[in-house]
Amino acid sequence: MLSYISSIWQFLNYWYFRYLMVTELYMVEKWERAFFNTVIVVFLSILSYFNLTLLQYTSRLFTSESYNVSET
Repeated sequence: MLSYISSIWQFLNYWYFRYLMVTELYMVEKWERAFFNTVIVVFLSILSYFNLTLLQYTSRLFTSESYNVSET
């Protein structure tokens, strides 16, 4: 069980390291990295909320009675 947790921890560390390399955040100070990560999380949260709201609206739009066109 401990080796399983250790391997998961190594996997997460590897991907965090890749994230730092790709975004070049390894060069900035710790507070700048925290600020950038906060901006990313807020942006993704707003984007997710917008998509959830939009999907609910469009699903109601396409399944409503007003969308059905009568054949004449």
